[in-house]
Amino acid sequence: MTIRPYTTADKSACLETFRSNMPRFFAPDELKDFEEWLDEQGKRDLSDNNECYFVIETNGRIIGCGGYYIRPDKTTAVMTWGMLHQQYHKQGWGRKLFQYRITAIREVCPSCAIQLDTTQHSAPFFGKMGFAVTKITPDFYGPGLDRYDMELKN
Repeated sequence: MTIRPYTTADKSACLETFRSNMPRFFAPDELKDFEEWLDEQGKRDLSDNNECYFVIETNGRIIGCGGYYIRPDKTTAVMTWGMLHQQYHKQGWGRKLFQYRITAIREVCPSCAIQLDTTQHSAPFFGKMGFAVTKITPDFYGPGLDRYDMELKN
């Protein structure tokens, strides 16, 4: 298993991962947003640790991706676009990628609050990782996909 910074060569594998999670975890309308966001990540300065995006590989195959950014006031980190290819769910890979991201955030901003938003389908996973729900917005991402704002309990 390898976790490394995202490069533009990883785009198609990340899009495949996203598609494998539609429509249960991501609304189809979000695919264009994710693709545009990946394009911006490909232009980013990799030495800037205030925003990072990673891929997780096993046996030479990218099976997931996820990242974070630190808000300019340096008080909050937000986890971004975290996902595993659907066929790798519930095998421990998500936990490894999650823990890697938390460690990376803590190295850059030890006192940052860590937040994320997700759907009701992924919220239980993050609850097991120590996150608490702070707000629920019904149908935010699309019909039947509620937004759960969550924050890591310290």
